[in-house]
Amino acid sequence: MKYLLTAMGCCTAMLVALSLGAEAADGSSAPASITCADPAANIELALISKTGPTTGRVRITGVVKNLGTATWIATSPSHRLQMVLAQRDADTDTQGKPVQPPIVIAQLSPGQQFRIDHQMNWDTSKSTSYPRFIAKFFDSGRNGAYPARYHPDCRADNNRREVTPADISKLFGPAAPSGKPLMVQSYHLLGGVGVNTVEALLGYSKTSAAAGKITASVAAPYRGTSDEVLIEGNSGGTRIRVHIPCDIQNASTVPARPVDITYRLWGSLGLPGNSRWVVSYSTEHSIPYRELCGAAPATRPSRSASR
Repeated sequence: MKYLLTAMGCCTAMLVALSLGAEAADGSSAPASITCADPAANIELALISKTGPTTGRVRITGVVKNLGTATWIATSPSHRLQMVLAQRDADTDTQGKPVQPPIVIAQLSPGQQFRIDHQMNWDTSKSTSYPRFIAKFFDSGRNGAYPARYHPDCRADNNRREVTPADISKLFGPAAPSGKPLMVQSYHLLGGVGVNTVEALLGYSKTSAAAGKITASVAAPYRGTSDEVLIEGNSGGTRIRVHIPCDIQNASTVPARPVDITYRLWGSLGLPGNSRWVVSYSTEHSIPYRELCGAAPATRPSRSASR
């Protein structure tokens, strides 16, 4: 775990990132016509790796950046900005405990920033209320003998930023569907030579945390193939691909009947010495044949599915 001083244009590559802006809701900072410093707190979230649909390792980064037009400069040898990234574990813990020693800032130029990184394992099913994380800063020491060059903080409403477990859990994708054990949330046509591939995003919710899987089949007169997708936990989201030949389009009349894909949610009985799968729920998804096989794949956009 390290803290870094970076220039305004520097960025870090992340698998998945979520930035919670420290500026006001309209994105504004200090007015350009006013010469002042505006240190602001922010928190950036990133998903480093996934060990399951709802588990993985995340990175929480506290940021303090000067959004103003003037440099914040300490006014005495003891006067500083103290930057903290703190973790709250209960309602009574209003200030939280620093995840690293505070960063002591003596000068902060326009666009300059300081960062504190913190990594931890995350489980969306267990982290519902806490922990929460706070990025903040405050003056320490005594204002001294340099009032002529001192530019005070223009705004006080962006000196603290807090994120909740719900903010962090968004890194793991869409929530499981409500009311239905299995639901097609969206799909995308990937194309192919003589075949088109449907990639569907499915949300699932099951009562048991035992092993599960999702399969797909295509109703006659069409045909298709798909691999089984293993799933973990009680709920989550996963993608499955169904490969459907487009050979019927060579006939003189393109059939009007849509292509019906059935997705099945399977559960394991988990009996000792016996691995048996049973279907717990299924849902159907229909795609017009002309949409699937009647146009060039590059012209087919991603679509949402409400069924």
